[in-house]
Amino acid sequence: RCSIINEMLIRTNFHMKTKIFLFPLFYFLLSGCSDKHAVKDFEWLEGNWEGEDSGLSFYENWKFDNENSMTGLGGAFQGWDTVFKEVLKIQNIEGRIFYIATIPGNPGPVHFKLVSHENNKVIFENSSHDFPEKITYKYQLNGMLHVLLEGIKKGEKMKEELYYIKTK
Repeated sequence: RCSIINEMLIRTNFHMKTKIFLFPLFYFLLSGCSDKHAVKDFEWLEGNWEGEDSGLSFYENWKFDNENSMTGLGGAFQGWDTVFKEVLKIQNIEGRIFYIATIPGNPGPVHFKLVSHENNKVIFENSSHDFPEKITYKYQLNGMLHVLLEGIKKGEKMKEELYYIKTK
């Protein structure tokens, strides 16, 4: 949407009266083209989170690096065995907020763009990634953190839900 509006502004050759009339409209539309959120908006996520489901223990630990970045470590255990681990980051990159997951064995980090943020709920998406394509974090009134992962796995739509309790 933003690139179309920018092209219209650049290529349009209206008369001056038309430009004066349309400028406020284009300005209003363009104002929604940049993220108005900052990494500090995610302060509710900071800390150590733990959960358990079907004999699997999982965790995420988040801390602020600076005003433009926070880092998380995530993983899952079954008994004493590590099943999964990842390095996470929420970072401001050129005015946009991204959730970045780095998983050992993957060719590189996967970037998910912030697409929605309201109150204590955030949604990040990367439609070119298989699973997950969409990551939702929601801090609930009961103090729990609900994480919803959605996407395509082995050709089928999948959804995984994780519930965490803050331990620190």
